[in-house]
Amino acid sequence: MDNLLPLIDIRKDKWILPSSSDLTDYTFEFGYLPNEWFKETIKKITKENITIGRLKSSTLHRYNYSLKLFFEFIDNYDINLYTFKDVSYELIEGFVHYLLANVDSSSTRSVIMASLKHHIKHGQLFEWEGFPTYEVFDGTEQSTLQTEDILKSMLIDDVVMDSIDSSLRQWKFTINPVLENLNEVVLWTLITVIRHTGIRLAEALNLKADCMNRDLMKKHLLEIVSPKNETERFIPVNKDVAVAIEYLCKASEKLRFELKTEKIFYHHQPQKNRYIPLQQYEARRFLKKKFIERFEIKDSNGELAVLTYHNFRHQIGTDLLNNGMSAFEVMQYLGHESMHSTRLYAKVRKDRLTKEYKKLGFIGVIKQSTKDIFDKNGNKLDSKKLLMAQLPDGVCAKPISTKVIDCKKPNACLFCPKFITTPEFLDTHINHLERIRADKERYLSEDLLGSEYHLQETEKALEDIINRLTVLE
Repeated sequence: MDNLLPLIDIRKDKWILPSSSDLTDYTFEFGYLPNEWFKETIKKITKENITIGRLKSSTLHRYNYSLKLFFEFIDNYDINLYTFKDVSYELIEGFVHYLLANVDSSSTRSVIMASLKHHIKHGQLFEWEGFPTYEVFDGTEQSTLQTEDILKSMLIDDVVMDSIDSSLRQWKFTINPVLENLNEVVLWTLITVIRHTGIRLAEALNLKADCMNRDLMKKHLLEIVSPKNETERFIPVNKDVAVAIEYLCKASEKLRFELKTEKIFYHHQPQKNRYIPLQQYEARRFLKKKFIERFEIKDSNGELAVLTYHNFRHQIGTDLLNNGMSAFEVMQYLGHESMHSTRLYAKVRKDRLTKEYKKLGFIGVIKQSTKDIFDKNGNKLDSKKLLMAQLPDGVCAKPISTKVIDCKKPNACLFCPKFITTPEFLDTHINHLERIRADKERYLSEDLLGSEYHLQETEKALEDIINRLTVLE
């Protein structure tokens, strides 16, 4: 990265560094930092990492803008922090809860915490002044921040998927693959490719005109180069993907010749009348505004679907495992670096469990009546055992089947898969929600329900319970 060093002026609060490909230049901002010590230190850490070349420019750029949320947290809570020296384990724990409450995406939360850890660890490693002399990270931050409702997030609702496929088919017949329609062809192709392959968004945007190949049996193979781990792989794809790539190659042929590039995902900016590579943030915005809203992709509740490109990846991974592909094969197909990510999909669904899966959320199970509950041997509960299991707002399955960890915190029942509730407890849940909303400030000030994040999650769980019980009743 020596060629970047002449472009760095340590006195300036903004650095613009070229990307390693035909992507937009990286802009590093330091003006948001609260004082001169932080500006000087963060600039020094960034420059040293660029010099060493241990991390890619894209990663350092992501760390640069991700650090903003830490200082937003410091400012919002009026915490006096003049150097990193006063960062403590308790402060990190508070920041974890702040991220959980304010950042929806688990991957974004992870990057933000990795950024903070990267900067603090760098200063500690070289024993700089202004850094903690003791360990402030306990190693559980990332696992906590990556926690998400696997059952809710892994699969795309069948209603949503049917609507997506129908809209893509309808859209295909209205598109003429010419340069004038490039933006339409680009988005249709991008969604089609990721929907049928589950490749990462960054991998899709990196595809080139010669990415389609054939195997010995003349079946279509897609060549994927991953910017994440700098590897390449070939995966079999269906005709829909091959046609989509062909459409985009045809529409962008003249443009690629003029720009001397083989990348196919360019889009037109009408305001500036120019063609530029499609970036991830634009691709995500287009998915929401120009596909979900345009075609009115709705979920089973009639609401506009909340959908990301990564949802398709989860869907494909789960379906591949359910259809008999081994975990190792799925790992290779999706380009996972380890088996850890692949194993997540194995926990989500088997077709024979789909009905039960749909009952589960992070609030346990909703049933019509406690008479429908059986013990671990399949026997109906007698009155004594049912009484042992009774809660003020439902039933706890722990006395019925003891294979469950102990409860850990107030209101944990609402988040436990062993928790069972029925319409007879509807008024109890409504009253519970009303009390939480009425006394929210007192709960927080007296720490009666744990963190603000825990209180918000309890409130959301109760809303979900009430809605579902109302439907049953």
